[in-house]
Amino acid sequence: LFLFLSSTKTHVSKTVRFFTRSKTTHSALCLNGKFDKMYSFGRKTLKLFPAGLVHENIRENMLRVQNSCYCEVYRLEISDEAYQNLLKEIEKYEAEIDKYKYALLGAWLCLFRIKKTFKYKRFCSQFVANLLHDGAGLELPHHTSKMRPKDFLNLPNLEKVYSGTIKDLELGIDSGKLRFKTDEKDV
Repeated sequence: LFLFLSSTKTHVSKTVRFFTRSKTTHSALCLNGKFDKMYSFGRKTLKLFPAGLVHENIRENMLRVQNSCYCEVYRLEISDEAYQNLLKEIEKYEAEIDKYKYALLGAWLCLFRIKKTFKYKRFCSQFVANLLHDGAGLELPHHTSKMRPKDFLNLPNLEKVYSGTIKDLELGIDSGKLRFKTDEKDV
């Protein structure tokens, strides 16, 4: 699976970047090397709200508009059993997709490493952390509600496979110049 970290030019992203001093401010999880369906919490439209559980695509919506922005892609190898458990965790979220909202307060508290969880609210890095911890069974450096995008870089077996603009990622994949290995075959 792939961890997609990015930073846009929105006011929210600039604020997070200021407080965390990190190059990336958003995270999503992708199960294929096409980046056409990534799982995250964020904007459902180009407007700030509504926000919640989203399927992001580097070729659509916010990421299309912000395609000149910086992103990093990391490959994370997990066992087949962990992968199946991760899929089950995603199914649990998707079964109640309409209940989930964006945890704006949770995101602010995360900036100060204050632990706070909500039943049906998440922010992007917390959601990815929940999938990796609760689904795949990975140990994380912080509680899921205190995970920032850059904290994922401390995971073992993480391999950086791309850094550059979202647009160049899209062009590289679509032209065949960038190929990301998944399940022993190129996708």
